[in-house]
Amino acid sequence: MKRISQLGLSGFVFLTTIVPAFAETGAREDNSMMLVYLFLGVCGLIIFLQLIPVFALGFALIKGIFSHKEKEAKPVHVKSR
Repeated sequence: MKRISQLGLSGFVFLTTIVPAFAETGAREDNSMMLVYLFLGVCGLIIFLQLIPVFALGFALIKGIFSHKEKEAKPVHVKSR
């Protein structure tokens, strides 16, 4: 158990020294990200708006299945010849 904790601690120290290197690789200046996020937001909005009728239909279907309306049965009159 002591060996596992030593390996875990040394791995943690090693990973904490690597994190700043990963942070520096993303320091590129890019001004078009706002347009990309705006485009993706509009695409997400279109998909969400197309799913609203699906959710409404599903809700109405479940509501119809679980509603407890009982109708009284009426006798059928058959005319004999």
